[in-house]
Amino acid sequence: MEAVVVIAVLVVLVVMTGISRRIGKLEAETKALRAALVRAGVDMGPAPSGPPAASPPPVGPKASDRASAGRTPTPDAEPVAMRASGESDRKSTPATPPPLPSAKQKRRSAADFEKLVGASWSVILGGIAIALGALFLVRYSIEAGLLGPGARIAAGTLFSAALFAAGEWLRRRDRELDLPVFHKADVPGILTGAGAIGAFGTLYAAHALYHFVGPGVAFLGLTVIGIASLLLSSIHGPKLAAIGLLGAYGAPSLVSSGDPNPVALALHTLVVTASVMAVSRIRDWLWLAVGGVVGGCLWAFLIAAVDDPAVPWAGAILLACLAALFAATFGWEKSERPVPLQDRPWDRPGVVSFVLIALVYAEHCLVNAGFPALPAGLAVGAIIVVAAGIWPALSVASGAASLVVLAGAAAIDLPLVHYPGLILDGEGGDAFMPADIGAYVGAIAFLAVPVAALAMGAARRAAATAPRMAGNLAVAGSVIAVFTPVIAYLRISPFETDLLFGTASIAIALLLVLLAELFTRARPGDWSAPAPAAFAVAAIALLSFGLGVSLSATWMPFGFALTAAGIAWVYRARPLAALPYLAIAASLLAALGLWASAPFPGEAIGTTPFLNRLVVIVGLPAAAVLLGGEILRRAGAARTGSIVTAIGLALLAFFVGLELRHWINGGDIIGGHFRLADMAVQTIAALGFSIGLQRVARFTRARVFDLASLVAGGFGAAMSALGLLLVFNPLLTGDSVGEGAVLNMLLPAYLVTAVLAAVVALLARPVRPRWYTLSYALLAGLLAFAYFTLMTRHAFQGERIGLFRSTSDMEFWTYSAVWLVLGAVVLAAGLGLRSLPLRVASAVVIALTVCKVFLLDMTALAGALRAFSFMGLGISLLAIGRFYQRILVRTGNAEPQ
Repeated sequence: MEAVVVIAVLVVLVVMTGISRRIGKLEAETKALRAALVRAGVDMGPAPSGPPAASPPPVGPKASDRASAGRTPTPDAEPVAMRASGESDRKSTPATPPPLPSAKQKRRSAADFEKLVGASWSVILGGIAIALGALFLVRYSIEAGLLGPGARIAAGTLFSAALFAAGEWLRRRDRELDLPVFHKADVPGILTGAGAIGAFGTLYAAHALYHFVGPGVAFLGLTVIGIASLLLSSIHGPKLAAIGLLGAYGAPSLVSSGDPNPVALALHTLVVTASVMAVSRIRDWLWLAVGGVVGGCLWAFLIAAVDDPAVPWAGAILLACLAALFAATFGWEKSERPVPLQDRPWDRPGVVSFVLIALVYAEHCLVNAGFPALPAGLAVGAIIVVAAGIWPALSVASGAASLVVLAGAAAIDLPLVHYPGLILDGEGGDAFMPADIGAYVGAIAFLAVPVAALAMGAARRAAATAPRMAGNLAVAGSVIAVFTPVIAYLRISPFETDLLFGTASIAIALLLVLLAELFTRARPGDWSAPAPAAFAVAAIALLSFGLGVSLSATWMPFGFALTAAGIAWVYRARPLAALPYLAIAASLLAALGLWASAPFPGEAIGTTPFLNRLVVIVGLPAAAVLLGGEILRRAGAARTGSIVTAIGLALLAFFVGLELRHWINGGDIIGGHFRLADMAVQTIAALGFSIGLQRVARFTRARVFDLASLVAGGFGAAMSALGLLLVFNPLLTGDSVGEGAVLNMLLPAYLVTAVLAAVVALLARPVRPRWYTLSYALLAGLLAFAYFTLMTRHAFQGERIGLFRSTSDMEFWTYSAVWLVLGAVVLAAGLGLRSLPLRVASAVVIALTVCKVFLLDMTALAGALRAFSFMGLGISLLAIGRFYQRILVRTGNAEPQ
């Protein structure tokens, strides 16, 4: 049986070779005949724009040549041609659009319906009927016991051969008679397809049902039938190609074997994929090429699950060969290669095929312990990059090469792959640590450097005339340059300070800076070119990574902040569009580093107030980020510069807050409770920020400072209203405010904050809404009222002024006197400044005093104090009334009596 199959294979190959030679000869004769007719002055007319099924073409040299050339279908009847999306700009003669059909043409006549039923549906149903009849005949023979297994197999073989022969005879007969080709219902093609299905079924039954042939012969036979169907489809059309595609790729799943052979499976996948791609190129069938990509990658993916020592190298060779096949299918003489290089829309099927290959490579790296990741990755990555560098439509696929390199860097000498249970034994760190660090570093360098160099070299060739293509290749090389050291660091010394990795990363970053400058000169003045931006981004990322792993956590934010300032400085000379965004990223890294490191221990800072290590740890990063933001803003990057400035202002506020906490708590930021003193100094800082930023915004006219003053003012108002008046109010908490009669905690907590709130309201009058200034004026009044009230209680109670302490009659009467004086002073200020809000505030204070005297003093006080309370209130009200009368007379607004 094996000998019969081998002979059949040889016969099929010889026949296919002869058919291919005849097709080429007939095509050449057709072209020569058409050229001769054109030279003779014969008008050949436009190519037919519709399928000839509706009306047969005229019989003549043209139809005869088409039939003799292997019954090539017309373009409209073919599947979609194998072109990438957007390749309409290739050199071709634009086709004249067909005229719109009229209403009469849209209506199907009875004759058209007759043609449809008689010429198309009958053929399709006939093919289905033949297949069903064969199945029913086999079933009947089994049920009736008419034929034995051997006879059934022989009958199936003969029937399939008869269908093949009938299809070929009809095809030759139609060619001799110059009959038109019915593309959707081609009788020879349907007969040949039925024969292919019968051959598949017969061989499968001989193997799976009757065990006449072994797995090897069945596997080889199914493969030969599938490939033969694919080759015959170049003559008989796409239906036979679909049958061959499914049969050839489905053959391994139909054959069961207790001892699978990965080498044979890899060879089968490679041969079938090559056949599929060849037919797809000959007939321009994109769908067939996509099917070949899916089938090839699927079997390459599944072969990794086979438990056999030959799997690693079989998979590696298969992946490299598939990558080369895909490059030849979607690139060679198919994708445009302009000289000089020009950008072209990307070829989606081609790019996706390379991405699938990269993903399958990553799967092999993680599943197969003995997989040769280095040579396989080098071969696959180099093939992808070379294809991306030759054909502009495939340049996006260079990203798949970077994925291959990174997967190899992650999987080379990975103990977790060799010993899957290692991480479960509590040795998580050893699960990723290479056994030989030196060999591992050399291996990933040998993998990453050639692929990255190929990508960057190809990008350099395209930099001047194809910026998008150069950008795609530059991104691939940059991704390799950035993430390969990161992966190596995480595998060797994760999250540790490592000067060697830091130095190497900074050196690579400097090389990328040189590449960015080189690519910038390739297109002078084009600051939006993607390739220099990609190298700049990669350089900054590597520089940040190098600083991060070289410095301790304390110094890391300073390194990121200096990076942000350096980016801004570079932007002045080389205004690449990506640089301001990199400055934002570096500033955010600095801020996140400070946030993750805080709070800082006392031994890392020192005990000296203000002049301590906080200046270096937090102050200098804030200053560097502010400098970078100002440089960007003045260089024209107003929006991004404002964002960097905002981050710098936030860091500056953080620095001031830490310094104040350090000063208040005796050098210990972490220890101790947050009390009134802390809230007071933080509120003063917030209000001071708001005042300072308002002044800066007025002089610079920069929106960022204006918004920052609003934010700082909002924080200051919230801390004043909630923190000072409610949460940390010593009247409610009972905490000590100090023993000093004047210099105690009430002075900064309430009087100073009241003055600052009043200044904010005063400065906000020309630029802020009225509600904003009135809110701050109200806040200032509440803080001032609280200060004088609490100072009065402090004078009688001492350092603790809690609400639940007893109040003497003298203290209670003094509140009335203090409030009257305060109301009078506010009224005088309101009259002097001609401020209605101040006059209203004085009226509120005096009204509050009146209510206290009439409602509280009358019942709580007795004797002379009650009398003095009413007398003082009366004298004050009379004085205020007299004062208002004099003002009315002076202004002429007094009413006549």
